[in-house]
Amino acid sequence: MRMRSVQGLLALFVLGAFGCEGQIETTTQALSEEPASYGQTEEALSSSFYNPWCPGGGGSVGPTGPTGPTGPRGPTGAQGPAGPAGARGATGPQGPAGAPGATGPMGPAGPMGPMGLMGPAGPQGPAGAPGAPGAQGPAGPAGPQGPAGAPGATGEMGPAGPQGPAGATGATGAQGPQGPQGEQGPIGPMGIPGADGAPGPAGATGPTGPQGIPGPMGPQGDMGPEGPAGVIDVYRVAVETDYGMTGTSIAGSYQPTPTEPATLTVTAPEPGTYLLSWYAEIMRTTAVPGAMFAARLRDVTNNATRGFLRDGSGVDNGAVGAMPNDTDFFATGDILPFSGSMVVTLTGASQTYRLEYAQSSTSPSANVVLRARRQRITLMRVQ
Repeated sequence: MRMRSVQGLLALFVLGAFGCEGQIETTTQALSEEPASYGQTEEALSSSFYNPWCPGGGGSVGPTGPTGPTGPRGPTGAQGPAGPAGARGATGPQGPAGAPGATGPMGPAGPMGPMGLMGPAGPQGPAGAPGAPGAQGPAGPAGPQGPAGAPGATGEMGPAGPQGPAGATGATGAQGPQGPQGEQGPIGPMGIPGADGAPGPAGATGPTGPQGIPGPMGPQGDMGPEGPAGVIDVYRVAVETDYGMTGTSIAGSYQPTPTEPATLTVTAPEPGTYLLSWYAEIMRTTAVPGAMFAARLRDVTNNATRGFLRDGSGVDNGAVGAMPNDTDFFATGDILPFSGSMVVTLTGASQTYRLEYAQSSTSPSANVVLRARRQRITLMRVQ
């Protein structure tokens, strides 16, 4: 009986040893695969195993023996069900940093931390390109007026500027009070008697008034000045007809108009002073348009010229046949007047005056080159 009890205990011991070995192996495998799942080391997990059938299962944990050589890694067994979480062991030393994992998505921005101290100023960067000019801002309010500066030294007077235009006449001022009457000046000398006026037209005869009482005879007045001399004698000639002169007749030679020359002859004039005047209208024709022409009043008696006209301007030359009249507005031809006057003294001998014409042409034309009309000469005695 005692023998059989010992054999039973021995059998239980062997079975417990095998069970303990399997449990230890399982526990070791679980520790090697999931030590980090709970944040505990292998030693802490080993110390938490307790089995009453295993040797020393109920005693304290002994010191860790030296690590044996690592055996070949067996096949990974099926993962058993997770046991209850054990107590958190002490944090072991930090392992080496693993390779950085892939960057995860950016999380939401956290609240802004407090501003740090300003760091030292960095070196100045290169100047940027000038920006576009900004819009002009509104004018700021005017600042207070500063104190007046000390007066500067008087500069030298500049040169006088040009005189400005005369200003507008100002309004007439009010008349001042009348001043005191001045002393009467001395009576001036008597003036020269004026010339007698021309007699006025005779008025209508009025009714005869009553006979008045004869008055006393007045003093005789001074004799008046002698009046101007009236016209005593008049001599004149007028050739109104339009006459033409050919180039062969007046080229380089003065000639009067043909058929009826403008000539005034006074056979026996009263000796005295005379006013001599003359007038003529002259036109150059298209026969020789560029030739210069001349006209003169000739004193035939004294072989002298009393009046002279010479024209070579680019006038509008008229027709050969006739001069235009004052109503021929669209006819060609410029008409030049030749007129003048002078005072002459005649002794009583016969006297002759004549209007003459000429043309400077080296190739005289047989056609009419000059025309004249309204030729007038007048001689009036004035004294």
